[in-house]
Amino acid sequence: MPPEENTNKNNLPLGAFRVGIDPVFKGNPVTQTRSSIPGFTGMSHPVEAGGAYDVLNNQKYVPSASPVPLAPKQTATQNSTPKSIIRTYKGDLESAVEANHLSSINIAIAENEKMHNQIKAGTGGENYGLNTTADYSDYSKSKIIIFISFIFILAGGIGLGITFFIKNPNLNIIPVVQSQEWPSLITAEIKAELDTNTVAKGKFIITLSDMISGSQIPINNFYNISITTGTSTKRLLSSAELVTLLNFKMPDLMKRTLSTSFMIGVYSQTKNTPFLILKTTSSENTYAGMLAWEKDLEDNFKILFKLPGYEKNVSLNDLLGPTVLKKFEDAVIINKDVRLLRDADKQIILLYSLIDKETVVITTDTQALKDIIARLNKEKTLKR
Repeated sequence: MPPEENTNKNNLPLGAFRVGIDPVFKGNPVTQTRSSIPGFTGMSHPVEAGGAYDVLNNQKYVPSASPVPLAPKQTATQNSTPKSIIRTYKGDLESAVEANHLSSINIAIAENEKMHNQIKAGTGGENYGLNTTADYSDYSKSKIIIFISFIFILAGGIGLGITFFIKNPNLNIIPVVQSQEWPSLITAEIKAELDTNTVAKGKFIITLSDMISGSQIPINNFYNISITTGTSTKRLLSSAELVTLLNFKMPDLMKRTLSTSFMIGVYSQTKNTPFLILKTTSSENTYAGMLAWEKDLEDNFKILFKLPGYEKNVSLNDLLGPTVLKKFEDAVIINKDVRLLRDADKQIILLYSLIDKETVVITTDTQALKDIIARLNKEKTLKR
């Protein structure tokens, strides 16, 4: 008897039952058979078109309704820009500005401080064109060397200045530089000007004496002091006006022979030698007038030339008072007649000479007289 075929009450094959559940796997509706399912060893039945067999129940599945399409996954809009996951300096900077409300000035200041801190620490200097620790160290050493050099130079200058002032105690008297070129009887290397309007009344002789004794000039040079007067228009002082300001006791005979020109100044040797050059109009009257002036000549020049016996603490009246009578004596220097005055030690303290018919030189040293005569002769030769 043939084996009984599995049937149901409708005598349909078991595989022909249709159920309304989704299969786990769906086969190809055309070619898939049961034998194509792995591990299946039973009979094979072709799959009807438009259906599929349930792998578990060997049932053909017929969908009861049209399949519902799945909702598409939500995707980013085309206009949105994907956020980069890579951090950059620009992005960090923008975030810092937005979060801390910084400005470009704040950022620049912060960067500058960061650079200096890195350089001082010896790191990061290569980012700013420096050789890190080496460059910063060399730069610091250079600054220290320059500063120390400046200190040494300054100290040297101060030391030289102190030494110069110690060796030259008379530098408290500074000659006033001549503002304009005034003519002089002989050429002078150094010139100064004394304006009578700037001198206190009764102090003219002391002021002029201090300029003479306090001048510092090179050796063998002449120093001329131009004495000027006038308010709106300046002019050189005349010889008669000079005699009046100096309070000289000059005989009238001598005063009448004076011309307007004169020169007063210093000839520099181992010490300052003062001199006065007077121009006259009559040689006969000049000689007689100078002889008459000899009795007051020392007193008149004691303050101006600071002759021996002059003391700063002595009053002006005492200096102009009577002194021990000294007599002038005759002498000849480079073929010129000279009258000179000696002190108790036989040292020459004052002398004068009529070197030509119209020139009188009064000074305190014979060498100065020689150099003044040589300079005057040179001036005459140049004028010719």
